[in-house]
Amino acid sequence: MKYYILIISLLLFTVSSYPQYNYRYIPDANYFVHSSDGTGSITDDVNGIWNYFQTPTTSQITSVQFISNMGWASHTGMGLVMTSNSGVNWTAVSFNDTTFTTVFNSVYFINQFTGWTVGGGYQIRKTTNGGLNWVKQVPPSSMGVLNSVYFFNANTGIAIGRKGSEFNAFTIKTTDGGVVWTEIVVPASISCELFGQYWFNGMTGWICGKNFLRKTTDQGLTYVNYFAGIPPTSNGANALLCINFQNELTGWIGGSNLDKQNIYKTTNGGLNWVFQNNPVAAYSYTQINDILFTDPDWGYAAHGTPSSGTILFTSNGGANWVVEDGTNTWFDCLNSYNDAIVYCGAGSGKVWYSPIPSGISGTETGTPGDFLLYQNYPNPFNPITKIKYEIRKTSDIRLSVYGIAGNEIKTLLNKRQRAGVYEIDFDGSGLSSGVYYYRLTAGDFTDVKKMVLIK
Repeated sequence: MKYYILIISLLLFTVSSYPQYNYRYIPDANYFVHSSDGTGSITDDVNGIWNYFQTPTTSQITSVQFISNMGWASHTGMGLVMTSNSGVNWTAVSFNDTTFTTVFNSVYFINQFTGWTVGGGYQIRKTTNGGLNWVKQVPPSSMGVLNSVYFFNANTGIAIGRKGSEFNAFTIKTTDGGVVWTEIVVPASISCELFGQYWFNGMTGWICGKNFLRKTTDQGLTYVNYFAGIPPTSNGANALLCINFQNELTGWIGGSNLDKQNIYKTTNGGLNWVFQNNPVAAYSYTQINDILFTDPDWGYAAHGTPSSGTILFTSNGGANWVVEDGTNTWFDCLNSYNDAIVYCGAGSGKVWYSPIPSGISGTETGTPGDFLLYQNYPNPFNPITKIKYEIRKTSDIRLSVYGIAGNEIKTLLNKRQRAGVYEIDFDGSGLSSGVYYYRLTAGDFTDVKKMVLIK
């Protein structure tokens, strides 16, 4: 729940007017204006099929993730909720202790067992049993807020937020699963609270925040400033709250500013960003809290306010956005599972969900951790064998079979596929016994494996 809300009467408020750690984002009179006229009463759009899970909490859902039938959602009520049956039933997990109360802003699992959640007061907790038990971890500071956490593997992860009451950028990193967290000094960090992060791989990623947009190619150790590529606002201020890329060139940012320029797109790797007009840009309150694309065309955006909220949808890369759902106050966070279901955390403890239409089906429901090509089975084979592979995100996929001399014998697949786990049959009936190779290409990823046909 990105609290960059400002009703005009709040102009006299100061940071000290708010309970410490109870809010993710403190309103700032120089940045965000929200009228109190209640504008934004929206009805369902017939283009979308959305329903929701009512979790045990009535607090705002701030982050949601599913892996197979397991799911977790952090919220503002000092804890999280979890499910082990795809959202049918949920269990509340409380982090209340006698000394501290705060919101939790982000949850991230690397598999069904190991995950982290972070929040106000630099709270960090880790689980290794799917969320049943959590262990508190210690950050390098005790004052501030963590807004987002991401792990590349079981050892290496990054959390971002703000430092103290100055709203300075704050980034911490661990290389031992969170036993030790070390601060990474971010340049130009004054009054630049960090909100969103997106990673292509273990080294290259983006971080965005208040007047902040930077890219790193060394896992966050150094950054290149791309904020100048964002169109300037009338007062020079822009809160970039979320970021999502489909490839190295094409990405989107959602946020909030005085000019209601709330969704931007780049097609040249972040050098330039163009505002994408959308229905809520005309509302009194226009903040985009999260944005998610499951392929270069198909995308969602979460918009929220205490009185109304919407889920926006596009099928053409953001050239046109429509309101797909408007039945909840404050839609906050988006995530997808296997590019088959999209989830949106919202107010009143609700997790909304909708199927993502696709003509392609994976053979499993596991979330791929990377591009992987498996050994065919059976191997040796006669005459049919199965080739299984995983793709991490929507990509152009080519799968081909070659002879021992390197000549291409057959192209099994050459098409764009969503993230998932796939399996394809190869029939060697017309081939002679011998050694053959099959190669998978997915973006920059290529792998080759050997198989043996015996007749």
